[in-house]
Amino acid sequence: MATLIFYLDDGTSMTHVLEGETTTVGRHPDSVIVLDCPSVSGHHAIIQQQEDGFYVSDQASSNGTRINGAEIEEAKLSNGDRVGFGDIQSVYYAGDVPEAVASANELVIEVPPPQIPVKEPTPPLPPADYRTKPARRNRAVSRVSGYPDTTESGCMTALIVISLFIAAFIGGLYMRHYKDTEGGNFFSDLFGKLGGSLPKIKIEKTIEK
Repeated sequence: MATLIFYLDDGTSMTHVLEGETTTVGRHPDSVIVLDCPSVSGHHAIIQQQEDGFYVSDQASSNGTRINGAEIEEAKLSNGDRVGFGDIQSVYYAGDVPEAVASANELVIEVPPPQIPVKEPTPPLPPADYRTKPARRNRAVSRVSGYPDTTESGCMTALIVISLFIAAFIGGLYMRHYKDTEGGNFFSDLFGKLGGSLPKIKIEKTIEK
């Protein structure tokens, strides 16, 4: 009977005997031959049996159907043809599969799965001590405070600031008096007013008889 041998991406192969008049090929689960490969369309191709043999027709697939490397829309299959559905390759046999091919096919199917080495568990890490350790004192450091004594300099600074404030205040009075009196001497007028405002004391000497 007519047979297709598919060579899959994972290195295995699949044999399908063509039975019935119509065989659908595609990635969709409702296909007769399901090829789980991204390059295969959901409904990729149809293989039909006619009086003179089997014909394969592409169903507007995304990556095309090829026979012996040539892209086709519909073509008759001959014994030994290489039929490609996207990236999946297959070989068509009009009769029984040759014994050598069948033996090689069985060897491909029975490839053992790769052995995955078992990793030994990593030993647990010792518990870490997150407590803050006190800093070690340097005995060479003197106990005497390094801050300078600024008591006298602070008093001197205050006196200087007060003196400047008084000088600025007197200077302002002097300038205002000079402007108001049109050239008068502030200090002379100040002392004159202070002298005139003092009460006069009359001293009388009494002579006893």
